Amino acid sequence: MKQIPSPSKKRFVTLARLLAQTSQKKITSVELAALTGWGEATIRRDISLLELHNGVSNGYDVEIVRAAICAALNIGEEKSLKHNCCIVGLGKLGEALLASSSFTSTPFELVAGFDTNVNKIEIMKSAVPLFPTLDLESKIRSLKIEYAVLAVPDEKAQFMADRLASYGIKGIVNYTNVILNLDKKIRVENVNTAFVLTGMIAE
Repeated sequence: MKQIPSPSKKRFVTLARLLAQTSQKKITSVELAALTGWGEATIRRDISLLELHNGVSNGYDVEIVRAAICAALNIGEEKSLKHNCCIVGLGKLGEALLASSSFTSTPFELVAGFDTNVNKIEIMKSAVPLFPTLDLESKIRSLKIEYAVLAVPDEKAQFMADRLASYGIKGIVNYTNVILNLDKKIRVENVNTAFVLTGMIAE
């Protein structure tokens, strides 16, 4: 299989979710372009990286493309392929993320939430186990947590990110306003709403 560039990988993640939600058995690049806003040529070029042999004139086989994407990115919904993750910072945003269905039908399993406020985690109701950040290292290692969602106050962001990195976290979804300075081997995705909106203005 051809090497997949990072921008294509990001589109593939979205495409896999989209294909999982559709009831169609076949879908064309024109239909995908209408659903995603991507160009038809970009979609065809991305899918060509999967080296499939089903024709494009009458549309792509939805299940074949989705399975090929999952195989190429090593993602899937099977329990054996799950990647454990946690939320660090249980303020209003962290609490909302904790209660959301964002992790349903994804390759990720939310196994822990962390906060510095011990009283808060003692009274907070959650189906996900909650721990004080004092236990961050031991729980990340014992629960085999690979990825973290960072939703702490800005002034604590870099400090907490450094701790996560030192404990072996592979990637961080950063909801703070801080641009984190971490080793390049650690993936960081900034999903701050202001950042995203600014990117839309700049396009």
